[in-house]
Amino acid sequence: MKSIPNILTVIRILMTPLFVICLLEDGWQLYAVLIFGLASLTDWYDGYLARRYGITSDWGKFLDPLADKILVLSAFFSFVYLGIVKLWMVMVIVMRDFIVTGLRSYNMRRGKPMITNLLAKTKTFTQMTMIIVILLFIALKSLLTQFAMDVGRYIEKTVSVMLHYEIIYAGMLLVTVLTAVSGLIYLYQNRDSLRRLASFVFKNS
Repeated sequence: MKSIPNILTVIRILMTPLFVICLLEDGWQLYAVLIFGLASLTDWYDGYLARRYGITSDWGKFLDPLADKILVLSAFFSFVYLGIVKLWMVMVIVMRDFIVTGLRSYNMRRGKPMITNLLAKTKTFTQMTMIIVILLFIALKSLLTQFAMDVGRYIEKTVSVMLHYEIIYAGMLLVTVLTAVSGLIYLYQNRDSLRRLASFVFKNS
């Protein structure tokens, strides 16, 4: 029982390459939606087990958010490759996660784990929601292209417009802003650890 959350986390990491392959392969996008949904379910379930039965470990505390970042960033970079999301938005997310993950690891070594704030939880929710919305649009577009009907073509064109213009851009802009602001709040709340870490890096560089 104690190892189940960590096993689920590893499974989530292993599912990520399969998710990316299905997302980028024409006609397989619906499978990508299902895989992402299943991966998200494992994330929820291992968290539930950890809270319900008090099953926690330092390894799990490090691996679980790492698995989430691998899955989320794989999705966003795939969207960039498909021309749906702007690269600069994803780079903001990457930089924030890189800095916060490094700071979190440093604090764990000092025995002072970082507490996830409300804005960070909101950021995670908006990221996951945006990914699911984009995946559903992609899957719908893929399905509609298989139907040789005028109505199907019209809907497919409408979905294509929604994928590449204001709706997706506005949603991703919100995600980017929340991600950046939550990262800045983390840095401010842990400014003492940040100074210590910076001092350590400079002394050993």
